[in-house]
Amino acid sequence: MGDNTTGLRAVPRPLDVELPRLRLVDRLRARWCRPITLVTAGAGFGKTTALAQAVRANLLEPRGIDAWVTCGPGHEDATRLATAILDALGTGPGSEPGAREVLVALHHTAPLDVCLLLDDVHEVPDGSPGAHLLEAVARALPGTAHLVLSGRTAPALPLARRQAAGEVAAIGTTDLAFTDAETAALARSFGRDPGEDLHGWPALVRLSLTAGPAASWRYAAEEVLNRLSPRLRGALAALVALGTATTEEVNAVAATNAEMEHLVREVPLVDRLDDGRYRAHDLWSSLVPTDHLRDKAVEVLTARGDLAAAGRVAYEAHDWHLLARLAVELVRTTLSVLPAATARRWLDVVPGHHVRDPAFLLLRAAVVHAGDFTDPSIDRLVDQACAGLLDQGDHDRAAVALGQAVITAHSRGDLVRLVQVAQRAQQLEASTPVLRLLKHSVAAVVAELAGDPEAALTHLVQAPTTEVPQALAVSTTRFHVHCLSMCGRGQDAADLAERMLDDDLGRRHAAAARWFDGQAVEFSGGDTDSTARGEFVARAVHTVIAASFGETTELLADQDNPRDAVLACASHAAVAVARGEEDQARDVYKRHLARWPLEIKVAERHLRRFLTLGYVLNDELRERWDTMDLGPSHRRARAAGRAFLQARQGDLRADLDVEHALCFLPLPWSVELAARLAAAGRTKLGTWLADRVGPAVHRQFRALTRDPDLAAGATRLLATVPAPPDHPIGIEVIGPMRVIRNGLTADAPELRRVRVRQLLGLLVLRPVVTRDQAVHLLWPGLDPAGAARNLRVTMTHLRRLLEPGRAGGEASYCLRSDGDSIRLLRGGLLTADLWSFDELGEDLDAAVALWRGDPLPDLAGVCEPEIARIRSRHVRDLLALGELRLVTGDPAEAHHLADRALELEPFEPRGHRLALAAALRARNPQRISQTRARVLDSLRELGVRPDPATEILLRQTVTGS
Repeated sequence: MGDNTTGLRAVPRPLDVELPRLRLVDRLRARWCRPITLVTAGAGFGKTTALAQAVRANLLEPRGIDAWVTCGPGHEDATRLATAILDALGTGPGSEPGAREVLVALHHTAPLDVCLLLDDVHEVPDGSPGAHLLEAVARALPGTAHLVLSGRTAPALPLARRQAAGEVAAIGTTDLAFTDAETAALARSFGRDPGEDLHGWPALVRLSLTAGPAASWRYAAEEVLNRLSPRLRGALAALVALGTATTEEVNAVAATNAEMEHLVREVPLVDRLDDGRYRAHDLWSSLVPTDHLRDKAVEVLTARGDLAAAGRVAYEAHDWHLLARLAVELVRTTLSVLPAATARRWLDVVPGHHVRDPAFLLLRAAVVHAGDFTDPSIDRLVDQACAGLLDQGDHDRAAVALGQAVITAHSRGDLVRLVQVAQRAQQLEASTPVLRLLKHSVAAVVAELAGDPEAALTHLVQAPTTEVPQALAVSTTRFHVHCLSMCGRGQDAADLAERMLDDDLGRRHAAAARWFDGQAVEFSGGDTDSTARGEFVARAVHTVIAASFGETTELLADQDNPRDAVLACASHAAVAVARGEEDQARDVYKRHLARWPLEIKVAERHLRRFLTLGYVLNDELRERWDTMDLGPSHRRARAAGRAFLQARQGDLRADLDVEHALCFLPLPWSVELAARLAAAGRTKLGTWLADRVGPAVHRQFRALTRDPDLAAGATRLLATVPAPPDHPIGIEVIGPMRVIRNGLTADAPELRRVRVRQLLGLLVLRPVVTRDQAVHLLWPGLDPAGAARNLRVTMTHLRRLLEPGRAGGEASYCLRSDGDSIRLLRGGLLTADLWSFDELGEDLDAAVALWRGDPLPDLAGVCEPEIARIRSRHVRDLLALGELRLVTGDPAEAHHLADRALELEPFEPRGHRLALAAALRARNPQRISQTRARVLDSLRELGVRPDPATEILLRQTVTGS
């Protein structure tokens, strides 16, 4: 879309004989002074020409940035309209953009003004999602943004408040009509005399002048057509059928090799756009027959991906068979992301005697699914559509219906329905990628339900996911990821999820796969696109993972199918172990196996998903899995269970990876294992768990000191693994250094030592510092032995500064010394303003508020490049916040923030632009003059010319002052 309907490339070129509409250009120049301008008139009144002249005039004397969007049928869809607007603004749309992303992009043009011009806005029907997007944008329009809406009718926007405040300008039919003088001027340009009185209708005036004096406009049009060769007339008909098109598209529809530039010269009201496309005025549609080209035009529009326009061609011609064909194509290419507004419009125009057509039944099912996939009528509609298409012998389109059935059943987690769809799929002839994908997908589902995920994978690897629409591919890929995990191939599952699924979806599935592969990744249990069953699965997985951190969640209800019963069983057992109720956890597994014995293959395969729990808690499962050849992830889980049970028997030979201990064992078990290892002098696991999990680990250590078998190891861990402090500790280095304990500023003698402040500042600045680095930076001229001694003494003072209440001989929690490295333990109870400054991201107010002065003054000259980076980041934050203040109507604060930034970076062009824009917005002549002088002085000192954006603002200060 962005390559032909947006940006200045979509602005029509000047006509060969174009009348300058200077009075309209002047009226439209006022768009920079009001938030909203409405341009409303019927076809042929020169709205687009006037807007194009105003845009070109702004290029000569710019007041801001113009962004042009030519609206089309597809823009009733909010996502497509937002994507077009963001493309015009030069911003990447991301996934599923909406009003928020448009408003953010408009904000980001500050301090320059931006004008968003939407031509043909009548193509966005009132009440459609696209119209709602425009309402949201108009309601929250930033102070530096302006909106021009041009179309045959004014959009139904809530503008009463703005109109009462004088914030809306309107240009209508009377304003756009040619005056007598303009008509005479255009006639002279053609070397003709004005003919009949056409009431200033610009398109008709121009058309009548092409045929000579006294000719009616319709006669003039016929004269123009009579002069055309058959080849050019065919090209014009093709262009009328397509609306806008490239030379190649016109020739494809007309089956000719027309010279389009010749058509533009010969036919009035045919234009060439700056992007190379051509457009015929709508007036030609009533004069040029196109029925014979309809099928070919629809074919070209469909190939272009413009199904909305193709559908309009079909329904405006009342060609319901063609629209039916397009309805199936719409479902096929947009499964699960259906443009519902477009689909509803098509269904609304279908006459009663066609509504039972299988294609329209399928389209209606897709619309219902988009609103509520649990609606039971979807299955009935899809089944009727599929049966009707099969009766017609159309297996390809029947496969689309089954694809919709798969999407709906998958959304519900309806296994019975999926099996029914699988049986239907066997009746189809697998001749297309969609059919082949459908057959392999449903065969894989059946195999997995039979407890054979390996067989499912043999089907899934043959599914042509790269040859079908993304909506179909996503569903199949998610199931592929699941089956890989079921086979114990977590790494492969994570890789596939990250490679084939979109960013958020891929991350969620990859994180779960990696966790149960033994990788202690950050994991979120949320699943924003879940069905009810998807939410149940996510909660079960989250509950098991939470138990690894000693957390318990609300228990899930028992389930009446073996697959989901495993999820309930594992989550109940994990919660019981986390609460210290191991006997109850054993009973949970015993009751589950009584209800779903291991002979049920699908039940046993799903139990492997949480293998360590079953291995430790149930003898029958342990005996079975000890003799099995398992997948890599399941082998790791089994090894964790074996190591834990062997440790209980006094055998500590197993060297279990610390991440595997966390991922596969609930926290009471991993801490018990750590205590047994610590009793033998191995404290690595306990130390790592304390760092990763936090205070819950020390609570477990203390509980184990009451167990005679574990007391020795637990006591050693308490002595060697420091407990977190009982209050927060904050370090502030942006400005003079301060240490905050429990909300109060510490007045400690250690803080008066320069070397203590330098070492603490260095550790805040860098994640890890080696002893050699610290010695080199802080005592560069001292001999190695003396420098090492000074470092030890300084570290002692630093420990006392950070944790004055810690007993002597007890390791510091905040200050860690691991071999040759020294570091602060970031996060949790230890915070630093510099760490927050780096992490705040878009929270500009908070980031700017952290600044108390130049950072790390004691390290000036020692770490200057890093300090300069922090200073530059602060300048960027000041300017971004200033631009935000400007667009929200606070020019005084914007100017203040610009001044603060320029104090730190006097030659920053962005700061100069913000200061200029803020002064202009405040309409303060003295400030405008002073700011202009400061900017010009900086440019002279640098010996450079202003950049284009600064030039725009400087030019405005000449009149603004």
